[in-house]
Amino acid sequence: MGGAQIFLVQLAQGLAERGHTISYWLSASSSDSQRVQQALKADLDNVAQPVQHPWNLWQADVIHLDGYHSLYRKLLYLPRWSRCVETYHSDYSVRRAGPFYPRYRVAVSKAVQGLLPSSSQIIYQGIPIPSTIPVVEKRFDVAIIGRIHPVKNHRLFLAVCEELYRRRGHCSALLIGEHPHPSPYQREIDAEIERLRKMGVKLYLTGFVLPDELWRWIPQVRVLLVTSYSEGFGRMAIEAMACGVPVVANPVGGLLEVVYPGETGLLTESNDVASFTEQTLRLLENDAFRKAIGQRGRAFVKEAFSLERMIAEYESLYYKIKDRK
Repeated sequence: MGGAQIFLVQLAQGLAERGHTISYWLSASSSDSQRVQQALKADLDNVAQPVQHPWNLWQADVIHLDGYHSLYRKLLYLPRWSRCVETYHSDYSVRRAGPFYPRYRVAVSKAVQGLLPSSSQIIYQGIPIPSTIPVVEKRFDVAIIGRIHPVKNHRLFLAVCEELYRRRGHCSALLIGEHPHPSPYQREIDAEIERLRKMGVKLYLTGFVLPDELWRWIPQVRVLLVTSYSEGFGRMAIEAMACGVPVVANPVGGLLEVVYPGETGLLTESNDVASFTEQTLRLLENDAFRKAIGQRGRAFVKEAFSLERMIAEYESLYYKIKDRK
């Protein structure tokens, strides 16, 4: 259960608070630790009732697909197809869900909307924004958020950490996110982390972190790096901004709708170590500039990406589907 599932769990929680009854079907085995985070599932079970088969959902007013349903899985919902809505989170989500899309389609950004072959509406993701930012020691110069996966481009992140160390004589970095089952990519990243640690770079890995726990980690960071090759929206960027932490990001996908250079963060040349390093140093070496960017980013997120706004927009869509004859 990754970012798309975190979104669905938080959506379910918000809808339950508004008095809606929610059921869900989990296609993966609940005992599959690689695909199901038990703590996240427990949060869902607190507000929603699991069912044994997808056809148990046919009586629902609305069926919300997670955007990664293959054509084979979507065939199960054909008897209630006019009641289905699907949210698309990335280019991969659009490809996997196609070529058969329901009537009601939601994209998480203009970038994702542009990939869909038919019309859709945009509902930006929202997050539970902390009312205050805890005053804590800035233990880490830079951080990355996301599971260790090729699309997140941890190679670039670690290369920037090495260059920061060479330029400054020190670098402390935080890697927030789960380490999936061993693969050549994970082994490569592990080896690079070990090499940098021997060099003197301080690297700390958290493992999987629940959404509520993020607010304990992010305030300890000076700058968040988003090195991803592709991002449909860039949830990690608004999570950092919500804590007043400025973002340095690759100019890809939905990040271009979140990171405005010099206002809410900084953009780099695409996948360029030198550009990432220079932009990060601009923030690390100028406290006033870094804090100003952080404050503007937090104000922007509070205005545009609240969880309450997102839930209200989905609720409005659900009523539209329910009331359609």
